Amino acid sequence: MSNTTELSQSLIAMAQGFRGGNHIALGTELPDVLALIVDRTVNVAHTSPETVHALIQKCLFSFEHADWLGLADILEYEVAALPIEKH
Repeated sequence: MSNTTELSQSLIAMAQGFRGGNHIALGTELPDVLALIVDRTVNVAHTSPETVHALIQKCLFSFEHADWLGLADILEYEVAALPIEKH
């Protein structure tokens, strides 16, 4: 995942996968993607850590409660919308 567009596309693809019932395979990828989001947003784009961590918490809550549609929406519409490029 070398650039913003690729990361955003990966998040959207992951969201579509969760909507399509592919939660077992995607669940193993989710921690790495969330760690990358934290790195790109907090460390690179200087987004508020509270904002990023609140979204990560929402993702994990949805995952733990098997709310695949909710998780997909958070990934596609909230996480993918975070600025992940340097200012």
